Amino acid sequence: MTYQLERIAIEGYFLTQWGSITPVGLDGQSFTPVNNSVRLTITSGATRQGSIGRTANRIDHLGLATFQIITEGGKGSAAWRGYAETIMGLFFEKTLTSAGALITTSADTFIRFSPPELGDGRHPYIAADFADPPFHLTNVICPFVRHSYR
Repeated sequence: MTYQLERIAIEGYFLTQWGSITPVGLDGQSFTPVNNSVRLTITSGATRQGSIGRTANRIDHLGLATFQIITEGGKGSAAWRGYAETIMGLFFEKTLTSAGALITTSADTFIRFSPPELGDGRHPYIAADFADPPFHLTNVICPFVRHSYR
């Protein structure tokens, strides 16, 4: 499995779940921020051995999905907290197929958010909250692990 499929799965899941709540800027694509919009950035991180198998080893690709919530400056936290809670709920302990569909069985896991593989119990969280006139920016971080087999 590839980094490209990782991006497609995360973007597809988010766009389907988010619908038309706000405009969305996707990972690395041209996007002009407006009040009440969200920009998604996917950061691929370390790769580590997940398991040693008889026929294939599981490789864990660690990453972060960052959702930058863009709201009107000077409106306080009421402008962004609802968006942050919705995003955190969408990614809390969710597992996805390579097509970005939700799954309930571990056999089909491609990406796992709130991954126990990290060993530190990390769930989606608010990582930054600051003024950037004329906007207010809030970053919600959603840790994930993508599995591949070699």
